[in-house]
Amino acid sequence: MTSPTSPQPAAAGTAVGDGVVAGQFRQAMGRFLTGVAVVTSCGPDGPHGTTVSSLASVSLEPPMLLFCLAHNSHSARTIGSTGVFTVNVLGRGQSELAGWFASSRRPLGSAGFAGVPHRVGATGAPMLDGAVVHLDCRVAQEVLAGDHSVFIGEVTGITFADSADPLAYHQGRLLSLVVAYSAPGEQR
Repeated sequence: MTSPTSPQPAAAGTAVGDGVVAGQFRQAMGRFLTGVAVVTSCGPDGPHGTTVSSLASVSLEPPMLLFCLAHNSHSARTIGSTGVFTVNVLGRGQSELAGWFASSRRPLGSAGFAGVPHRVGATGAPMLDGAVVHLDCRVAQEVLAGDHSVFIGEVTGITFADSADPLAYHQGRLLSLVVAYSAPGEQR
């Protein structure tokens, strides 16, 4: 019996195992539905933010999370030097904001936040209005992994929004979701 989720065989000519190339890996990981967040920080040259979809919970005691950035990026250098950041988990109506902070043409510093509704949080980093949750963090560890830095942060503060409908990312597209399921005991 074959289930509808049975893995598909590799296409003819597609390398697998040791022959995997970056484009294939990017395509494969693009099939994993993720949430979308903007990680913000504030360094000597002002505030900075970048869109990430590599956010994951690490520990409940103490509360920790991780995300990944290209290790030579401005964001990685700023977070590495300041030791603090804020994760702004984006809501379903914030796809333009996700695109703005993903753009390499976005100006650095305060100009990159001009017209973006936000306030300064406890870490000194921008907290974006409309995000479903803000997580203030201090860097617990930075690990180099390939061409990226994995930042592990201890969560020092959390602010929840009234709305919890998330923005998602799948196969290169942003998706607005309406959450229809609540865990037992959770109110919606």
